[in-house]
Amino acid sequence: MLNILCPTDFSPNSEFAVEYAINLSNTIGARLTFITSYKVPHVAGALRALDEKIKEALDEDLRYFVRKFKDLITTGKEPEIVVVEGNTSVSILFYAKQHNIDLIIMGTKGSSGLANVIMGSITKKFFEQNEVPILAIPFSSKELLTGNTILLTLDNKGINNEHSIQLLTALKNIPNTELNVFHVSSPNEKIDLAENTGKLIGIVDNIIEKDGIDAVKEIKQYVDENNIGIVAMVGRRHSFWERLFVESNTTAELFSTNVPILMLPE
Repeated sequence: MLNILCPTDFSPNSEFAVEYAINLSNTIGARLTFITSYKVPHVAGALRALDEKIKEALDEDLRYFVRKFKDLITTGKEPEIVVVEGNTSVSILFYAKQHNIDLIIMGTKGSSGLANVIMGSITKKFFEQNEVPILAIPFSSKELLTGNTILLTLDNKGINNEHSIQLLTALKNIPNTELNVFHVSSPNEKIDLAENTGKLIGIVDNIIEKDGIDAVKEIKQYVDENNIGIVAMVGRRHSFWERLFVESNTTAELFSTNVPILMLPE
């Protein structure tokens, strides 16, 4: 059974991510944990008491927030409520690692979701730690999420992480879901993409190869022209994808597709 972690800051954007997480957990029978974080102000005296008061207040707020969605949960499993202290990205990823979380689902900032993706610095932290899959849900996609195709974008190294493959398998097992591999080939590139995706045998429906020198452009164009439900990518260190997420302009260009983005550990 998969464990899904859903961070929230109680914003409308995070509410949509909560609904998405609940719908997915209902479909695949996953356990849900809702989490929020806080930082204690640096003031003199009585810090312990202040810390406890902030945590108690946030715990109450989070429980109230989650109660609004309880009628949507059909798994029969009571969601966990967690409040952690510390930097948002660090504390959430640390909790995920310590509690065997299989997937983090969270909203992106702003109406388009996209120049400042995934609650600020958490994307960079993902590439530093690179251990837990993250599914980023842009708020502007709320009325547009109708696609049942997962587009797995791969470079010439394919995918080898067993945990990532298990997650893709669970998503592929959702009724009527299609999983297609997408690769942009540079001029004169010769690779056996079928060989590099060998561990996906049995769950991949199609392998799509496009010629081009601008991977972002090719991916975005394909997503815009097809009914894609999720774009998945491998967060390989020192790769094109890592550079993509560091450079905010290309990040915004890719995410302007308004399709959820699944970042998988290498």
